[in-house]
Amino acid sequence: MRKLFPVFLAFLAACIDPLSVNVNRQSAKRLVVDGYILNGTGLNSVKLFYSNPLTISRPIAFEIVTGALVEIVDDQNNRYDLFEVQPGVYSSSALTGILGRSYKVVIETPDGQNYESEPETIEEAGVIDDVSFEVKSPPVNGNGALSIYINARGVSGSDNLFRWRWTTIHKVKSHPELHVTPTPGGDRPTPEPCSGYVYRPAMGGLVQVGDCTCCICWSYNYNDKAFVSRNELVKDNLFSRQFLGEIPVTAMHFYEKYYLEIQQLSLSQDSYNYWDLVQKQQQGSTNLFQPNSIKIRGNVRNVNDPNAEVLGIFSASGAVSKSVYVNISDWPYPLTEPDTIPFSCLDYFKNPTTNKPLFW
Repeated sequence: MRKLFPVFLAFLAACIDPLSVNVNRQSAKRLVVDGYILNGTGLNSVKLFYSNPLTISRPIAFEIVTGALVEIVDDQNNRYDLFEVQPGVYSSSALTGILGRSYKVVIETPDGQNYESEPETIEEAGVIDDVSFEVKSPPVNGNGALSIYINARGVSGSDNLFRWRWTTIHKVKSHPELHVTPTPGGDRPTPEPCSGYVYRPAMGGLVQVGDCTCCICWSYNYNDKAFVSRNELVKDNLFSRQFLGEIPVTAMHFYEKYYLEIQQLSLSQDSYNYWDLVQKQQQGSTNLFQPNSIKIRGNVRNVNDPNAEVLGIFSASGAVSKSVYVNISDWPYPLTEPDTIPFSCLDYFKNPTTNKPLFW
């Protein structure tokens, strides 16, 4: 079956954490704020949507909030307007977070409700020293997974409350010229227009009439679980063998190169408490896809109605990162041949783009 995935703005999406917040069956919808500002990178984003009550056995699609007025205000009362760069996502290229400064988000939704977060101060984020990989288990049908571990350091004299997240990028190849359509007389070749091929039986079949614009893509993937520091296990500000999840190992992932970037984000105590609850909730779930049953409140309040429930978090974080290419030698088993994908790579793979990363 053909797999369809939405196209995202790659680097913007890399910095947007996929919150999953649901309320009970009787509750009305609540505003969810998924926002952050990082130091020194110019990266900031506020994602707004409503959590819907569950009326069936699976979650209802979130209702995004478009047309809101969103700004970030610092501790010197400088105000920075955010612009809606994609539906429900607000950002500004003119704003860069500064270590030691505090920031809050101010929001006015189209229905006239006003929201404001508690100020958050950007603290230093320490250092990621190295990244390593271990085989999780022997492969099944040639495919498997590698576990990610890091060694990291905090900052002397700091609380060293951290969260980790990561992005992977891998090059993929598809063959949209091989697309077929079933008919009573058998499969009929119907190459996709972006393949650069047409089907002309009188000329012997497939004929190339142009270049393929959807055969090569770069597929982006992001960790969907929260990972926060466990400082009670830390000695001398050293975080050793921190487990950060798993990455899949298939012939398609290792078609050319497999890139991994890990971010280490400093957290305030409130933000740490929030992400710690998210992590515990995710770990306690027996089914990754089941609706979350716990309502996790963050640091945003409704100015018009202080008793109204608001979900999500706005964080101001210091950030450091480390990038590596995953070496196929880390996988001690043979890989099967990659599947032949008879579709546009833009329609089949996760978060695809035909734009080659500048560092590739």
